[in-house]
Amino acid sequence: MPTARSRAGSALKRLLLTGLTLGVATAGLSGTAGAQPQPTTPASSTTAATSPDTHPAAEGWQQIDGTWVQLGATRPNAMPNADTFAKQKAAKAAAANASGKVITHNNYDLQMTYRGGQDSIGVTTGSPKVYLIYWGSQWGTKGTDPATGDTTFTGDPDQAAPYQQEFFKGLGSSTDTWSKVMTQYCEGIAPGADSCPAGANHVGFPQAGQTLAGVWYDNAAPSPQAATEPQIAAEVLAAAKHFGNGDPNQNRNVQYIINTPQGEDSDKWKELGYCAWHTFMRTPSAGTLAYTLMPYLTDVGPCGTNWINPGPRGRLDGYGIIGGHEYAETITDQNPVGAWTDATGQENGDKCSWIPVGTNGGMFNLKLSTGNFPVQTTWSNYDHLCMGDDPLVTNSPLLVTQPCEQTVTSGKPVDIPVLASDAAGRPVRYSAKGLPSGLKINATTGHITGTTTSTGWKSITVTGQDDQGNSQSQTFKAGFFKGPQLGCTAIEQLNDAGFENGTSDHGVWNASGYNIITPSSAHQPHSGMKYAWLGQNTATDDSITQWVETTPGYSKEHLSFWLNITGNTPGTTAAAGPPVDTLALELYDQWSGNYLGTVRTWNNQNTTSGYQLQQLDLTPFVSPEFGSTVGIKLVAHETSGKTAFLIDDASVKLY
Repeated sequence: MPTARSRAGSALKRLLLTGLTLGVATAGLSGTAGAQPQPTTPASSTTAATSPDTHPAAEGWQQIDGTWVQLGATRPNAMPNADTFAKQKAAKAAAANASGKVITHNNYDLQMTYRGGQDSIGVTTGSPKVYLIYWGSQWGTKGTDPATGDTTFTGDPDQAAPYQQEFFKGLGSSTDTWSKVMTQYCEGIAPGADSCPAGANHVGFPQAGQTLAGVWYDNAAPSPQAATEPQIAAEVLAAAKHFGNGDPNQNRNVQYIINTPQGEDSDKWKELGYCAWHTFMRTPSAGTLAYTLMPYLTDVGPCGTNWINPGPRGRLDGYGIIGGHEYAETITDQNPVGAWTDATGQENGDKCSWIPVGTNGGMFNLKLSTGNFPVQTTWSNYDHLCMGDDPLVTNSPLLVTQPCEQTVTSGKPVDIPVLASDAAGRPVRYSAKGLPSGLKINATTGHITGTTTSTGWKSITVTGQDDQGNSQSQTFKAGFFKGPQLGCTAIEQLNDAGFENGTSDHGVWNASGYNIITPSSAHQPHSGMKYAWLGQNTATDDSITQWVETTPGYSKEHLSFWLNITGNTPGTTAAAGPPVDTLALELYDQWSGNYLGTVRTWNNQNTTSGYQLQQLDLTPFVSPEFGSTVGIKLVAHETSGKTAFLIDDASVKLY
């Protein structure tokens, strides 16, 4: 079993867990962590302690310098590098062919659907704004390009920083066809919808010359050589504070890009086989902050180096291809996974990754006012293809974000921010109808505050209006009850939670065998056509794993699934020793690969009469991990060969 994970830096995680504020300075994120639950030894010692299947090679596990890591960009919302992408395709094709299956799936066959919005936000509805952060004194001496005004660095041998700045400055140019594709997507519609009605609030088109909102060189100290996810999140907080973005409305249409210097291995991007990733965090005062980790891409050739263009400028192709990929995914899924994905969890960029130049839906050079930049296409539901041009969908001059349905505690202070976007940047005045007694809306900031003793569900209508008479209203439900304040309705964090959408060459569940996720008629699913059947093998352990991000700013994580245990061979008695066949729920940290603990173990003495709902609190195991990516693994160890552990309709919610 891997050694216990070092808790260096866990004081930072505890700050992220107990309350994110823009008043926290990076320098203050040090100290000694508080007590945490010790991982227990798995009940099935064969499964987690001595079995080689603790980190099965079929799931991409490798040991690097004594540390277990899982390769293959299984981190949520990550773009795999080209080599990893090709290896994944080849491995899945080989597994499918070995089973006599014909591969019919590619990136193109599933439409994206709306997931309902997370913390009120689905997509970037105003003109997108990008802040570039160059993190760490390793970037060297700061300078300015006299011709363009771009920030330059002596520690940037490939001149990635000015190239990146010019790319974002150019978005929204008259020749920018690529940005039009994303405008078809919207928010405030029913979950599961795959198109947007007239009048919905759509993704905003970038304003020429205004997308790049700011550049910050944070050279107060060297950045970590291998920054962890919580350390990256802390840098985003520092950036929001630096730019003065301390209110939810100031972050409504913003994304922060954290650039790490040459030679660094931020979040083990080289070992894990990805080029960049994007996510978001929750803060109590500044709202939600969307951000991207962008390593120094030319350190790894398969991250776009000379992918389209030759020569020194072509070395920076990745900053167009990958930079555009993460930007496009952020504006269509600003708080992942709350907005637009397909049924397997792929976002609009994922579905069109690494398609060769000159082929249908392939990468191309996009002409902008600041130069030509290589980009990949992005998925278009409108065309059911990967596209670089589409009809432009325009928004009304003023948009109000529909607040999420939420519960608050009656008798305690309330603060519900109302978010608005004005196309011309005009001041917005706010009003509200249906507020219970004791609550009022600030006409300038849009915050609903106060204390009410009212109880029950209330229908509240909020309106924003600018000085030109443009206005929009949104209605939402707020429940006032005695008890804990739960806030917005939780969004499902698992992809393909019911096992219906995995295919021969793509699936979000890492299964130890080709036929683990199956429509087999030997057993029945809880719902739908497919289910996970663990316990088929006595020679090897069967398992399924999915990686879930414990988003910064949340403090609780819950898992549920339906379980049916069948079989006619009873286990030995407790006095005689461990049961014959076991199913264990284990948790792993992706950054280190270390085992966090076994949440629960079932065995063949727990046979069920049909599917039974299992509800488990993962919080004690993942509390120190909030802000990191955690692997949820169900693994069956079979001795008798006669017990089937059937799993269906899983769910993970963050609160």
